[in-house]
This record gives sequence, C-alpha cells and structure tokens, in this order.
Amino acid sequence: MKISSLPQKTFVWAILAWLVLMPTGIAQNSKTISPIGGENASFGLCIIDTESGDVVAAHQAEAFFTPASTQKLITAATLLMCYQPEQRLTTRVFYDGTISKRGHLSGSLYIRGCGDPSLGSQYAGTPSETFVEEVVQAVKKAGISTISGTVVADDRAMAGNPVVSKWLWEDVGNYYAAGCYGINYADNLFAATFRTSEPDSQPFLLDINPEVEGLRIDYFGLSTNRSGRDSAYFYGAPYEYTRRLYGSLPAHRETFTIKGDLPDPPYFLATQLTEALRHAGIKVIGQPTTARLLHESGEELPGYETEGHLLYLYTSPTLAEMLRHTLTRSDNLYAEALLRQVALNVAPTSTLSGSIEQMKKIWRETGFPIDGATIYDGSGLSPLNRITPLMMCRLLAHVTRLDNGGGFLPDLLPKPGEGTLKRLMPDPAVAPFLRLKSGSMTDVQCYAGYYTSRHTYAVVVMVNHFSDPRNQVQQEIADMLSRLFLSIENDK
Repeated sequence: MKISSLPQKTFVWAILAWLVLMPTGIAQNSKTISPIGGENASFGLCIIDTESGDVVAAHQAEAFFTPASTQKLITAATLLMCYQPEQRLTTRVFYDGTISKRGHLSGSLYIRGCGDPSLGSQYAGTPSETFVEEVVQAVKKAGISTISGTVVADDRAMAGNPVVSKWLWEDVGNYYAAGCYGINYADNLFAATFRTSEPDSQPFLLDINPEVEGLRIDYFGLSTNRSGRDSAYFYGAPYEYTRRLYGSLPAHRETFTIKGDLPDPPYFLATQLTEALRHAGIKVIGQPTTARLLHESGEELPGYETEGHLLYLYTSPTLAEMLRHTLTRSDNLYAEALLRQVALNVAPTSTLSGSIEQMKKIWRETGFPIDGATIYDGSGLSPLNRITPLMMCRLLAHVTRLDNGGGFLPDLLPKPGEGTLKRLMPDPAVAPFLRLKSGSMTDVQCYAGYYTSRHTYAVVVMVNHFSDPRNQVQQEIADMLSRLFLSIENDK
C-alpha cells in the first residue's frame, strides 16, 4: 500500500514512527523531512517531550554540527545545574592599613573581582559610572582623604588567555569578541566615531569613548564604500594597546561609530577609580595597577581579604536576569563570563578549560554526557565547536525538570518575530508557543529552545554548510517546525 493512500491519522503516526528514537539509535528517513539548505547542506533535528524524556522526532540527531550561538543554551542549562536562579555575583572593594585621625590611609584600595559581566554594563539597569561613584562615596564615608598606596584591580579570579584561542582572528579585537577577565567592566568595549566623505577615501577619526590611556588606533587600511554597509573590523590582542582597523565604512556620514574591545578592563577600572578619587579631592599617591601587572613585576598582593576591611560591595542582577540578557541579545561576553562561574563554583580561580571540563563532569554525573562534544567556549563564537542535536536537546529537556526553577528557562527566550528571531516566521498557529535561541555564522543557521502548548518540547535544529540564501533556509526551518508541531499536537 502506498503511503499516500493511508488515512490521515495513520499517516501522521507513520511519519512519527520513522522519526522516533529506537533502542539502536535514532531512526532516519530522508523522505519524511525535506532537505534544508541546498544540495551540500547537512541538517539535524531533535524534538524531545520534556515530561517523558521521549524523542518524538529526529533527523540526523546523532551527527555533529557547529551550533553557533545556540551554544549559549548549554552554558545557561549548566549554570542552572550549579546555582539558584536568584544567585547574584559580588565584587568587593577592600582597604588595608589604618586610617589616621586626619584621614590618611596608610594602605591601598583593592577591587576584588569575580568576573561579573554586569559590572558597569549598559545592560545592568544602572549607569556605567555608578560603581565608581559609589566607591568614591564609600571612601569619603570612611573618612579617607589621602591614600598612601594605590588602587589595585585584583583580577586573579580568572586565569589564562582572556580570549578563546579557537576564535577567528577576524573577530578578536571587536566588541562582540571581547576578552573575559577576572574583572570585566563597562562591557569591555570602547567606541570609535569617524566622519566619512567620498567613496574610496579615508575616514577621519573624531572621538574615542571612553578615553583609554595609551590606546592607539591605526586605521591606515580603512576606507569608505558605496554600499552603505559597515564592513570594518578591529584587530588586536589582550593587553596590547594598538588596535588596527581594516575594511570600509559607509561614505558620506557625518558620524559613524564602531566598537572595539578594551585592551585591559581591570587596569581601565583601576584607572577610572583613581581619577574619580582625585577629582573628588581624595589624594592617591600611587599609580593604578592590577594583580597581573604586579605579578609580572615580581610582586604579589598582601592578604587584604583577611587582614583588610570591606569598604563596598557590588551585587549583580540575578542569574536569571543575566541569562535572560545573554540569551535574548546573544551577548558573548556575558556567556563567557557566566561559563567561568561553573569552575568558580568549586574552585577559587577559573580557567576556560577548567570550566568546560567541569561542565562536562556535571552532565556526565547527571546521566546526559557530552564528552563527545567539541566545546571551545561558552558563547558559540568558535566555528570549531561541535555537538549533536540529541545531546543539546537532552540537556534542554532535563533542565526544565529541575527543582531550583530551571523550568522558567523557556521564558528567557524570544518568540519568532522578536529580537534575533525577527526573520523566523512559522505558522501563526505555532509561533506563539515557540521560544528559541538562534545561532548563525557563515554557512550555519541553528535554532534551539522550546515549544510549549499542551505539552512542552525541547527542540534543536541545526543546518550547516548551506548554499541557499539564509532567508530561504530560515523559512524552510520555520515551515518544517510548523508542520511537525501541528502534526504532534493533532496527534495528542
């Protein structure tokens, strides 16, 4: 009997039977789901009922794909395995020594960081300068008028290279690939504003905001274009104060602003606080520094945390709020900084490799191992990350059943038509129930998240190496999700 002659309900069951998880693996049927992305594209799909844990639909679900920014959902799910949603990060300011009756502090100030990405962030709900201003007020309240020592940014919480070695050189130096430090401040970025004139001419640099001591921008390789597009990229490494700018900016713009990453955010914060103290009339004898710079000069920090005095305490937004920002705006810095908290949950300092290993350990012990995945970061910016749709889908399904409130994770994600899902337009009967994180880079288009109607399903779709136009691939994914979820819902 031909499939086309089956009754409609039986036909739906037949489709799902071809897709369901079997004891020997995931069943495949290329006729059931049309190819997506063109002749050479690879396409994977996994849908899991979060209540039962059953795989209800799959296609190449055990194959490895580049997840792009859907990787952030793995970071988010792992954090919810480590911390309560109400958890907050703390940055503390200490002083050591004694304060004389005349207000002379015979010691220094120490900013003890934990890698909190919200410190001075434009997305934290307070002005970026609030932290510095409140520390200055705390110094005044303590009766300090002179500091014989210096301001030290203690950035030891996160060790190793601030940027990921597997990121593209084209990305490193730009704001979206900012390094992750023991102290992150003001989103670790600066803005350079140019004026442009005729096409193929060289732009003129008008302003750098904020002013960064020693920062030099070499834009000899920068020109203007007729296309009206920004195709300029900063190039530069952490702790190096030359940023080279290549590419082109739109012609005939009175002002055009592009963003790069700060070379050394901990030192920048120490400098900002020192200048603010001096501006407020508080004399600071020494020059600002960091734990890294002191170590490189052969000096080590004193035991100020046990011997000193707590002067000021900054608390971040809740973990839930920071995850919501990370997932809705696809913020790479937040994702990297939050991933490092996985290791900080069990150790005093954190490295990228240690955090990834701890993340894998957590899921191994939970019964959903991702040891076979290739994971180089928490944001998905590396094109060398590899994971299967089945692995990711199992994690997403599991976290919704956590007692600590992981069930709210779907609510942190945008609907189709919102934010990064602006161009994903499934059937109107399906769209209100989808909450997805998108992930895209060259030849990669992925979505991961949840479908919540009468039942909740974790869903992961990954398309790599596509040759069709991206908007066509997005529409093919939207149409496929509409057909699948309408069929699944009709069958319930």
